[in-house]
Parts: sequence; structure tokens; C-alpha cells
Amino acid sequence: MSLQAHHKKRSYSSIYKIYRRIRFIRHKKKVIRRNRLEIKKKEIQEQNESRIHLKEFKLSEKQQQRIKVKANREEERKLKKELKEEFRRLDLLAKQEWEKLSIEEKVQTKKSRLQEKRNRKRLFKLHMRIRFTNFLLFIRSINIRTFKRKFKAFREKAPMRRRFALISFNSTVLFLLSYLTFFLISQAITVIAASFFDYPTTVHYYDIYFNISTESWYHDSVKTIFSSGPLVNFVIGITFLIIYSNIRESTGPFKLFFLWGFLHAVNMLFGALLIGTLFEAGVGHVISWLYIMDTGKVLYSIISIFFLVISGLLITKQFLISGNTYYNEINKTNRTSFIISQVFMPYLIGNAFLVILRQPRFIFYDTFISLTLIICILPVLATYRSYNELYFEEEEKKPGLVWMAMAILSVVILFFRGVLEIGLRFGG
Repeated sequence: MSLQAHHKKRSYSSIYKIYRRIRFIRHKKKVIRRNRLEIKKKEIQEQNESRIHLKEFKLSEKQQQRIKVKANREEERKLKKELKEEFRRLDLLAKQEWEKLSIEEKVQTKKSRLQEKRNRKRLFKLHMRIRFTNFLLFIRSINIRTFKRKFKAFREKAPMRRRFALISFNSTVLFLLSYLTFFLISQAITVIAASFFDYPTTVHYYDIYFNISTESWYHDSVKTIFSSGPLVNFVIGITFLIIYSNIRESTGPFKLFFLWGFLHAVNMLFGALLIGTLFEAGVGHVISWLYIMDTGKVLYSIISIFFLVISGLLITKQFLISGNTYYNEINKTNRTSFIISQVFMPYLIGNAFLVILRQPRFIFYDTFISLTLIICILPVLATYRSYNELYFEEEEKKPGLVWMAMAILSVVILFFRGVLEIGLRFGG
């Protein structure tokens, strides 16, 4: 009975048991937290110690590397000094040996050098004699037979020369016709633009006179009048290129008028921009009235040269395709002569003819614009060999002169020099 009474005295209530259980759990959590904190502290200490060890290791490595570099430098310096001393010793030995040589040996060396010079002179004389004898043999070989052989070869090449002359003549006629067409269109557009501002004009073949005072010019009039002609020509030139791309398969020679027209249109815009910015004429008046600085002018010049070169690259294959008028194929044997006769010769002859046509006046602005067309032609001459051979229809080619184009060109030239010599007055 006593034990049961004792147990009854020590028994706890359920609430107190829960309270004690909660305190026990909290105590455990505190212990676990302390253990975790201690573990973290130890890890942090270990990390710090490892970092310190790494720093010390790196510092020691750097010191060792510095020591090695210093040692290598010292060794290199020692080696250089030793090499210099050796070279000095060798030079001294050479000087001593040369001084030890007797006067006779020195004379022998001089004689050997003179002998070498004499041998060279003899060889030169022999070469000259051989060339002279070969020249004499060539002169002796000239006789009636060789002359007849060369004359036959010359006569056999007569069709090639005739075709070359025919291509050059036709292309030159179309070159001049397209240039004068675009030139007159540009003058007409300029006159129309001037009429919008009530500016009376007198048109000559060498210039357009605006019969107004200098105070009548202002920004809008200058921009419109001096830029309208080249811009309209450029638009027409693009349409000419589209027309040529549609008719390039035809064998007629007049299609070249549209191809030259595209090049002249591009040149009359970008070539005029280039010349105008450099010399402040024509389109250059627009740039000067826009108050553009020298760096801007240089930028405009570079852009104009870029577009001229690009247009030349685009037109190269079109010039080769135009050979279907005269050849059944464009191959390695005939494409060089064709490009020279179709492109380069018309440029030279056409510009020379334009200079003569404008005499006795020398029109600086228009002449230099026509000469800048070489920027378009040079890419053609540089890249035509990179294209493959072209094959056309195998029908017999019988090209002739472009009589219609010649007649139109003669009428245009009469108008250009006959009527515009007197001058046409518009407005006022």
C-alpha cells in the first residue's frame, strides 16, 4: 500500500507532461543549433586557413618565378657579354692577320678583282655581238618570200580588222547619240524647272544663261534647277537598262543605245556630283547652298565614285551579251578585241569628237563629266575576263552600219551646233 501511495504522489498531470516535452524538444533544437554553428565556424576557419595557405603558396611561387627570371636575365647578359668579347677577339684576329699579309698578297687580291671586272666586260661584249649578229640575220632573212608571207597573213586578218572598225564605228555613233540625247534632256528639264520660278533662260550648246540678277537666287530655286536634270536623267537611265534587259537577246545593234544611255545617265548624276563637289559647278551649287563642310564634300565624292564603279561592274556582262550582233560566240580569242572595240574605243573617239564639236569653246564642266565615265569603264576592262564563254544562235552574222542612228545623230548634231549656237530663249 505504501508503494501505491508513493506512485500516486509522483504522478504528473497531462498538461505538465506536455510542457516538459515541449521544453525537452526546445533544448534539443538549441543543442542542434549550437552544433551546427560550431560546424559552420569550423568550416569557415578551415576555408580561411586554406585561403591563407593558397595566398602564401602563390606568393612563394611568384617569388620563385621572379628569382628564375632574374637568373635567366643574368645568364643572357653573361652570354651576350661573352659573345661580344668573342666577336671582338675575332675582329682583332682578322685585323692582325690582314696586317700580317705581305704587300705581294695584297697586290694579288687587287689583280684578281681587276681580272673579274675584265671578264665581266668581255661577257657583256659577247652578248652585244650576239644580239647584233641576230639583228643582221633578221635583216638578211627579209626577202620577197617572207614579205609575201607576211602580206598574206595581213590580208587574212583583214576581216577581223574590218569587224573591229565596224564595231568601233557603230558603238561610237550610239555612244554619241545617247550622250547628246541625255544632254539635251537635261537642258530641257533645267529650263522647265527654271520656268517654275519665272526665271527667263537662254540655252546655248555650251551653257544656259539665267537672265536674272544674283539676288534672285535662293535655296529652293538652286536645289530644284541644278538637281532636276541629273535626277530625271538617272530615272530615264534605269528605264533604259530595263528596256535593254528585255531586248538584249535580239541581234540588232541599236540596243546598245540603251546600254550607253544607262551609263551616261549614271555618269550625269554621280559624275556631275563628283565634279561639282570638287569645282563647285553645276550640281556643286546645290551642295554649296546646303552649306556642307569639306568632310561632307569628300563623303559625297567617295559615294559618287562607289556608285560609278558598281554601275561599271553591273554592266560588264551586258556588254559581253551585246556581242551577239557580231559573233556566234564570245570566247577567249575574240572577247578582248570585242571589249576594246565596243567599250574603250567609243569612249576615246566619242570624247575626242565631243571636244572638237564644242570648239572654239572649251566647256570645263561638261567635258570633265564625260571624262569621268572612265570610272565606269575601268571595271569593265578589269573584269570581263572573269566571265565564262557565251554562246549565241548559230545563224550567219551579217552586221552592217547603223544608218538610222547615223541619220538621227546628224540631225541632233545640226540642232546642237546650228540652233543652239544662236541660242533659244525661254520665258521673259
